[in-house]
Amino acid sequence: MPATTQTTQQSQTDPRRKDVQKTFWTDNSGDTKLDALAALNDCSQGALVRTLVDEAFTEAFDDLDPAHIEHGRVSVEDLQSLANNEITVEELDLESDPDTSVAEFEPDSYYLTVTPEDLAEPGPELDWETLRDAVKNPEDGGYWNDDLEIHESRVSEDTLKASHRPAARILTGLARSKAYENGVVPRETIDDLVDTYCLHLTNRVADTEQERGEEHIRETYTNLVTDQLYENPSPTANSYYCSKEHLQTRLQTELDTAQSVAERADTVTDFDAWKPASADTDASDDELRDDWYHDLVRWLDDIARAKHAGRAYVTELRRGDYEFDQDDCGETTAFDALHDYLHDALAAVDDLPADVTADLINRLDDEFVAVITNE
Repeated sequence: MPATTQTTQQSQTDPRRKDVQKTFWTDNSGDTKLDALAALNDCSQGALVRTLVDEAFTEAFDDLDPAHIEHGRVSVEDLQSLANNEITVEELDLESDPDTSVAEFEPDSYYLTVTPEDLAEPGPELDWETLRDAVKNPEDGGYWNDDLEIHESRVSEDTLKASHRPAARILTGLARSKAYENGVVPRETIDDLVDTYCLHLTNRVADTEQERGEEHIRETYTNLVTDQLYENPSPTANSYYCSKEHLQTRLQTELDTAQSVAERADTVTDFDAWKPASADTDASDDELRDDWYHDLVRWLDDIARAKHAGRAYVTELRRGDYEFDQDDCGETTAFDALHDYLHDALAAVDDLPADVTADLINRLDDEFVAVITNE
């Protein structure tokens, strides 16, 4: 609700004459914040607001005399230019009438505009309408894309409403803000966010149905969030990438890994070719053979990861712009290159003695065994 203005008379003994009354609406959270700040500064809420207005005005407009605004000499555009440091107070044209004075200004919205940078940084909680508008598509005036983050301080635990698309996008923004440096969000993080911000949406169901309602909320909103992210192409990971760019970086890594395992195939699968010269180690033959087995297991792990990535993201690899080093590649796609590398590596595995292969399989995680054996 907009502020209302009313002229009143105040005591002449007040050190600062106050003859304009402002009234505005806020919510319980905003009222509590005003109470807390007033208590911190040992003053009334009115005195607090006046101080905050003075500080904000000075920060935005430097030494501009408010009388120029009061008498209609400064336009809204002038104020925006001052706040953006595009002009100085000395450069203002205070002689001619402005196109749009502050008194004539009609805001498009009662909400302060937030930017993607604002959303990603700690700050005061935002209401549902502001967050909903922020996660709209750009063509609708919003900021939604793979990079949009929302800091947890911006969202109250009971802010979200049962509107699937904006709620899922807000949750996804929260998840991205908690991602690791490589852009990975663990599934556990998503589960925690859904529990924190969505379970209040079950308050319409009967008490006897509350548990089932919460499970429905968890399943619904978890799926909505993961649909906005990109599944981690690892057979043992339960996590997601924030953006397609992060996913493509990972897939490029798998291409490099596949090339590496193919190049090492002839050496790592042959104990005599793998082991160092006797002059370079004091280890016994049994110790060296155990080290060789460990190296083989790690090598097979790499094969499994790269193969799983190729299987899970065939379309992405075929159409993606990935670099790889292969002579005479012609029209060969990234997926074709990955397939060729892994084919060469697995062909070397087939040449291992049966007892060595069986021992290696026993040492691998079940998820890797399933990938390598196509189960």
